[in-house]
Amino acid sequence: MILITGASGNVGREVLKQALAVGLKIRATFQSPDIAAKAPAGLEGVIMDYAKPETIRPALLGVEKIFLVGPPARELPALEAHLIKEVRAAGRQHIVKLSALGGRESMFPSGHRDSEENIEASGLPYTFLRPNGFMQNLVNYDAGTIRSQNAFYGCQGNGAVSVVDIRDIAAVAVIVLAATGHEGKSYALTGGEALTNEQVAEKISRVAGRKISYVDLPPAEFKKAILSTGTPEWSADALLDLQRLYREGKASLLTDDVERLTGRKPITFDQFAHDYAFAFQAEAKAAS
Repeated sequence: MILITGASGNVGREVLKQALAVGLKIRATFQSPDIAAKAPAGLEGVIMDYAKPETIRPALLGVEKIFLVGPPARELPALEAHLIKEVRAAGRQHIVKLSALGGRESMFPSGHRDSEENIEASGLPYTFLRPNGFMQNLVNYDAGTIRSQNAFYGCQGNGAVSVVDIRDIAAVAVIVLAATGHEGKSYALTGGEALTNEQVAEKISRVAGRKISYVDLPPAEFKKAILSTGTPEWSADALLDLQRLYREGKASLLTDDVERLTGRKPITFDQFAHDYAFAFQAEAKAAS
């Protein structure tokens, strides 16, 4: 039995989909019964809250491997530590943690590194998956202004980022969850090219059929815009710090880990843009 946490999130949902497609026996965790009710057939769904150990223990029964996806919050290391403690008490289940590329270079990946160190110190078998920025973030966070304003915004300047498709992250996760030999290893998951936002805008323009622009804002102005959407202060600061990392050119690393593990090249941004073209259509087209 494999436990997939965060099964309704961006990565967890795709891991769940691909794991079921290859016939893995899955138990998936959800935050509420309403969300669990929408889960696909063929899996066992449980309600789990990282802050409530009494909900973690039943989720671990009979589990051999865990795909660990913590919430993108300041409390990430502490919340994942609750699960780590329960896993140690339950046995020696292999933890496959969704982490982040960047180590101590930025706030967001630094929290993941704290959690990695907790897992390393626990003595549990582990594998760390460290992806770079997600291609799908463009859909989740920027599609609205791309549709309505023909533009998306940031403050990463001309920094190039080797963004990776979530579908590739999930493919690697399923391979690691389904096999042995990955214990004690860390994989840096990137796309096959590092792109600036100007280049991203050009590629989106081609699939959208109109000119899409990237607008680079001063960091303070970008933070103000983020906060205006209701984003918590810590999350806004973490995002701003990640943009700083990108701006400094520290997220352009290219690795072959996706290809080595899956046996194929990573999904290109052009392919991603083609597959998600519907998300970038102008408002009038989207409504028709």
